[in-house]
Amino acid sequence: IFRLCLPQRPDFGAWQNARSRVYIYQGLTQSHTMASASTESPAAVPEPAFSLSNATVSNPSSEDELSVEDRPKKRPRHLCELGTGEQVHMMFYKSKPGNIDEFEARVQCAARCFYKMESSVTDVRVCHPCCGEVVFIITFVSLEGLEKFKAGPQRCFESKLAGLLTLDPNGDGSPAFSKCGSLMPACHTLDSLVEYLKLNVHGTDHREHDVRSVSKEMEKWFPRESEYKKHITLCPDNPTKYTRNLIFGNEHFDCILMCWPAGAVSSIHDHEESSCWVVAVEGTVHEVQFAMPMLDKKFLQTEKNDPANAVGTCGKLKIVNVAELDTGGVTGTYANNEIGIHRVENRTDSLACTLHVYAPPLKKMRIFDETTGRVHVHLAASTEAEEEKCCHNPAFDVDAWNSVHTVDA
Repeated sequence: IFRLCLPQRPDFGAWQNARSRVYIYQGLTQSHTMASASTESPAAVPEPAFSLSNATVSNPSSEDELSVEDRPKKRPRHLCELGTGEQVHMMFYKSKPGNIDEFEARVQCAARCFYKMESSVTDVRVCHPCCGEVVFIITFVSLEGLEKFKAGPQRCFESKLAGLLTLDPNGDGSPAFSKCGSLMPACHTLDSLVEYLKLNVHGTDHREHDVRSVSKEMEKWFPRESEYKKHITLCPDNPTKYTRNLIFGNEHFDCILMCWPAGAVSSIHDHEESSCWVVAVEGTVHEVQFAMPMLDKKFLQTEKNDPANAVGTCGKLKIVNVAELDTGGVTGTYANNEIGIHRVENRTDSLACTLHVYAPPLKKMRIFDETTGRVHVHLAASTEAEEEKCCHNPAFDVDAWNSVHTVDA
């Protein structure tokens, strides 16, 4: 374990240079361990990667060789995993009444050094409530950087405060209060996501959508069972039939929770002129994308005049991509007819749920049969919006705050 202790005045420049040299060695192992990081406990402190004797190379294909039943269960996703992984460290120090002047001088010196830190740090804030009190709020790129800071600069700074602090029973300069944790991301609730979609998804076909922005916002939704459980319904007569459960719909989009029992498989279908966003909510599904095949003239002509009775033949279906979607890995995907057509499968023995946004709502879709090479049109059942299920109730009126407190240029 590498520790850099500065017994005299904190030399933060030396600490940063040492951190830079250390990362040269860390890079030798980081690429091999990143793939397995998602299976570790979020509270676990990572092993220091500063000793080459500790370096291990994992076999990337070892999990692929296991059967689905033998693979380890994936742990639930945590809210802060949707963020950057930055670690926020807060420290509060309070001087004894008779040591305020000396305390202030040492805090002032330390604050100047903290503000100069660059390696492993993304932000430094120093709050000065009153003379004799100070709060440091420092944000680190990773938990590793935080731990190194505690063992180096923080320990050195606290040695300068020994004997000056109140609420310091050991007399070693420890803070009266200290807390650290992941930087909380700006995640959506289900209701706030629907509100975002109402404001940002409009138009008569997928070409009018900002696909990238909507995809990013949908992946910011942190699914809580208490939010989506009420929308889950299954077919009692067919244990492998998937179900479509409307959460919200208007003329611009439908937001639907789809439930996939074990073994459920959708037909291969297109999306007419609509965008189709899919986000994993629970469990694991596979999206199989196919290139759009050639269609015979008879089918295309009938589809224009009488879509309900349009039946024809199509070319060979070619798989272009297979994506595993789950809450512990890739969480979202997107499709439209220019990208291709797709099928969704639950290859596991557990229920899976996905959130789908179709914009505009699907009125009809082509269904393709991989075995027979036949294609026909399926007319989608009409749905009505259920706005009472999506009553957005924010913590406070942000727009009102921003409007009132905007300073004119």
